[in-house]
Amino acid sequence: MKHETKSLTIEKMESNGQGLARIAVLSAIDHDGDTYLPGAFSWKEGAEQWASILPAHQRSAMPLGKARIYEDGDAAFAELHLNLDTPAGKDWHSTLKFDLANGRAVQEWSYGFGVVDSQIEERSGDRVRVLKRLDVHEVSPVLRGAGVGTATLSMKGRGSFSDQLDAILEEIDDVIARAGSVKALREAEGRDMSKARLEQLAGLKAKLDALLAGGDPTGADDAEAAAEAKARAELEAIMIARLTNAARRRVEGA
Repeated sequence: MKHETKSLTIEKMESNGQGLARIAVLSAIDHDGDTYLPGAFSWKEGAEQWASILPAHQRSAMPLGKARIYEDGDAAFAELHLNLDTPAGKDWHSTLKFDLANGRAVQEWSYGFGVVDSQIEERSGDRVRVLKRLDVHEVSPVLRGAGVGTATLSMKGRGSFSDQLDAILEEIDDVIARAGSVKALREAEGRDMSKARLEQLAGLKAKLDALLAGGDPTGADDAEAAAEAKARAELEAIMIARLTNAARRRVEGA
């Protein structure tokens, strides 16, 4: 069975070594042109799989811990358990915390798997591989993940609102850059970006527009409403600054 890898995103990791990683959105088409049927990760007994956590996909290395793979709704997750009773697990846990605490986090992650069952379909002019059953072999912190946006987001939960916004905006930068590259490549080949990709980008824009245009709770005496207003203002200011800087770079580079 061929061994493949894909990137994943760490949602959280606590001080006791337990964490949560998002592996895939089942209904979405990922960067590799793959999508998933419900049950692709939960077809084994108990609707879950267990896999080792290995350093950089090194199958001969001592495991850093283990991960429980399962599905919840339209997503697949890996529940991470680092073994802090071993020197390797403890050292990696310390390394990940250091990475988060000092500047921009650079640690990336991916997971290795084998395809048990799949089929090829044509969707909106694109060739898509539909993954029906996967056997997850291991989860790894790596130097470079198999895709973009695989950084460790938190070792102690979600972190501050500002940190969460920074992480989201980095993801948006990656999406914008990738969308521009795909669009340019297709135009060079005399093709347009597929309807499915355009709909995904339009959906992202609509969500951001809805957030920024949300109701104004000015004058509300509810502390939660006031906090939402402040958060919305912060997000709008950051988004405007990010778009302004991007426009300036395009002009200066023209």
